[in-house]
Amino acid sequence: RTRKMAGFANIKPKKDLYEALPQNKKEKVDFTETLAISIPQNKDLALKQGNLSQALENLLALEKQTRQAADLPATSEVAIAIVQLCRECKDWTALNSHITLLVKRRGQLKQVVTKVVQESMKYLDDTPDMDTKLQLIHTLRAVSEGKIHTELERARLTRTLAKIKEDEGKIGEAADILGDVQVETYGQMERAEKVEYILEQVRLCLDNKDFIRGGIMAKKINQKHFSEGQLQDLKLRYHNLLNRHHFHSDDYLELAKSYFAIYETPKVQEDPVQWKEALRDVIIFLVLAKHSNDQWDMLNRVAEDKKLEQVPEWRNLLLFFKSQELTRWPLLSETYTPLLAPHPAFQGEDREKRLQALHSRIVQHNIRVIAKYYHRITMPRLATLLDLDGEKTEEYLCEMVTDKHIVAKIDRIAGIVVFAERQNPNDTLNTWAHDITELLGKVEKTCHIIHKEQMVNAAKPKPKTAAS
Repeated sequence: RTRKMAGFANIKPKKDLYEALPQNKKEKVDFTETLAISIPQNKDLALKQGNLSQALENLLALEKQTRQAADLPATSEVAIAIVQLCRECKDWTALNSHITLLVKRRGQLKQVVTKVVQESMKYLDDTPDMDTKLQLIHTLRAVSEGKIHTELERARLTRTLAKIKEDEGKIGEAADILGDVQVETYGQMERAEKVEYILEQVRLCLDNKDFIRGGIMAKKINQKHFSEGQLQDLKLRYHNLLNRHHFHSDDYLELAKSYFAIYETPKVQEDPVQWKEALRDVIIFLVLAKHSNDQWDMLNRVAEDKKLEQVPEWRNLLLFFKSQELTRWPLLSETYTPLLAPHPAFQGEDREKRLQALHSRIVQHNIRVIAKYYHRITMPRLATLLDLDGEKTEEYLCEMVTDKHIVAKIDRIAGIVVFAERQNPNDTLNTWAHDITELLGKVEKTCHIIHKEQMVNAAKPKPKTAAS
């Protein structure tokens, strides 16, 4: 049983207020037949009768109708017909003006803008002279600026413009133009094209002697992408550009890492000539690098490569630095200076600098070996082992102590070098207490063993004598 509530019986449901409003829905209009008639007529008007302005005016009116009707295919077809007509009439001024007009029209569809820019880019190679081509590029870059749906086309136009400036010898201007494009944020561009674009930015910076900016741009590339097989050529190009940057800063360890990445590339491994050259470069720059944990770890990893047996002369050079034995510079220089002479790193102005760096690494290696086996050594004896004079020996010692590669103290009056870290009183006392504790423990253990033997002997039955 239900009970009606008083006062609510006569309430009528409210009407929908929006039902009375007029519905302003656009009816779709089919422009297929109109386009099929209008576009050929206006092409004949422009090409046969020479009245381009009237033909463009007619097509713009038709484009307005299709745009207001939101007919994407029809609007695109009319817009492309307009730029094609300007191209066929070779009126480049009209082409530039109508590209700007079509893109900036009120309510223009994004897809139409993209198709107009794409179609106009096809005409760059057909321009009669360089000034016309540059004007068309500037027009297309201007209308596509700040639009995410035309970022890919604008990036390609910018690269074309940079190429033109480079051909004119304006390397700095080309680097500035191309460097302003943040192509790493573009989602429409394929990975391979994106990597190639950044590599071109790096190359122009290096050609412009802007090594700092080139190094920053090179870091935009994630080297994990090079694991894909189709990017091997880009990987080799990337590391070759990095080598130019590292050569300028004499960063030998990074050079060794870069050449090792080239050496590990499958494409290089297939060619014995290429991988032997890459492995040679790895060893050369690895021994030129200053001693560090990274350098020592990489040196040991490279020394385990089985392919070193096929390059014995470079394998021996690597083993000189791996072994804990002294290496005499005069003998090594006599053997390897002729082998290093053809290498690009040992030619020109850098030859003496690189040979001096190799000599320094040999001396530093020998000092580390001596510090491992000697506690005290006289300065003349140390100089003899290093094949140096006293002044140079002291200079190398001070440098290695400053870099914290060894711990040493020079007594100039006595002419003695002590390779030991001086302990503070607390450490000395702690060491003495530890030694005393260990000694007392051994004495106690010895006493326990003696007492045990005495008890064992006492428990044994005594042998009976003959009289008993």
